[in-house]
Amino acid sequence: MSTASVPARAGMSAADVELLESALLAHGWAPGLCQHDARTESCAWYHGAWQTLRMLGLMSTSGVNAAHYAAELARSRHDPSFRRVLVTGSADYAMLKLIADSRDPSDAPLTYVVLDRCATPLRICEWYAQRHGLHLETLHQDVLDPLPEAAFDAVYTHAFMGNFDADDRQRLVRQWARVLRPGGRVVTVQRVRDDYPGDIVSFSDAEAEAFVARVAELAPALLPPAAAGLDVVAMAREHARRFRALPVRSADRLRGLFEDARFRLDRFERSAPDGPAGVTGPSVPNTAGHYLITAERLAAE
Repeated sequence: MSTASVPARAGMSAADVELLESALLAHGWAPGLCQHDARTESCAWYHGAWQTLRMLGLMSTSGVNAAHYAAELARSRHDPSFRRVLVTGSADYAMLKLIADSRDPSDAPLTYVVLDRCATPLRICEWYAQRHGLHLETLHQDVLDPLPEAAFDAVYTHAFMGNFDADDRQRLVRQWARVLRPGGRVVTVQRVRDDYPGDIVSFSDAEAEAFVARVAELAPALLPPAAAGLDVVAMAREHARRFRALPVRSADRLRGLFEDARFRLDRFERSAPDGPAGVTGPSVPNTAGHYLITAERLAAE
């Protein structure tokens, strides 16, 4: 399938048409590729719907915080040591695109390495990289499993630490430190829910109802004919029912994770991204308490 074969609404940009095509591919690939092990249920409900819901502006992606990433990418553009970047966790190709779009033909060639424990986002990233001539490597594994030491110049990720409990969050930041060369940098965004009372973050009943209603309202106006065969309301209902994250409850503890792993924090700034009006939830972008983070891995003493 090519973008030329996808029926699109008038006025859709090339990027929107590409997102539409990839959303249809992900929806078709997810039932077969979203398999983990006997202990872990399929994430097809998530990866098969993510990009379709993103087309409605309802998903919190790296693009919501594009200015934060762009500032660091501008710094790296003419740095000849910026050669290998690791993306840990990838719902789709959004982070890959964000980095690639910042590059200039005169910049040193960059190798993108995308790591995820699910094969669906890796397949989507491979599809995108092939279309745009990017040098991509994929790692189909858990980020806490062994990785080569000092092999990367940067780690880019978004809203990733909510997939880990407090102990594994500490292991994650230490893993980032291990895989980065001295001077390498982590660039990320993470929401902090101050003193969150529960152990699991999920949609409340009211949030889920509003989210599904908003999808039902937006889909007819925003989705093109090629998406007509998708039951987007059912996707939204399943997303709101199943979505789970683990709360990061303290900015001080978050900062401490990086400092304890011998990172210097160049940026640790609270932000509230814009998002859709009238709908909230743990995966919706208009929530307060996001921290924009840039951390440099210090040399060993």
